[in-house]
Amino acid sequence: MAVEESKETPENKDVPKKGSLMMFILIGVGALLLGAGGSFFFLNKPPVEKASASEAKAESEEEEEEVVEGEEDEIIIYTLEPFVVNLTDTPESRYLKVTINLDLIKTEYSENLTAHLPQIRDSLLILFSSKDYASIRSVEGKMELRDEILQRINGVFNKKKVKTAYFMDFVTQ
Repeated sequence: MAVEESKETPENKDVPKKGSLMMFILIGVGALLLGAGGSFFFLNKPPVEKASASEAKAESEEEEEEVVEGEEDEIIIYTLEPFVVNLTDTPESRYLKVTINLDLIKTEYSENLTAHLPQIRDSLLILFSSKDYASIRSVEGKMELRDEILQRINGVFNKKKVKTAYFMDFVTQ
């Protein structure tokens, strides 16, 4: 009697088929790409600022004034050199490195800003060095700092010449 040998050997039982292995890999890669895309989308959303009704009304009035004056609606960005300052933390030394871009209201203000650059840099250096790490590490602290920057710069001119300030680098150590 001849014993028929089984085509399935113990070695072949543990090895998955190539088609199912390839399908498993494709599903894994697809899930990874979807997760990465979703993370990118949610992490790169601009922050939503909540403003009170009085602030919103004041901002809308300022925008109306700008339109009435016939000011240009183009974007004029002025880049300041980076600032590196010591923060006022007493137990340990902490540093702040910040690069700021300014959104100007009119093109001709860039020349005026350049002429007053020493006063602006001095005012901002004093502002930054008066801060401590705890006050600027939160989002709210950064927003307050941005408002203080605008007040200082526009205070040099006694007129609103800068719409907003953008932090391009903000590193604390």
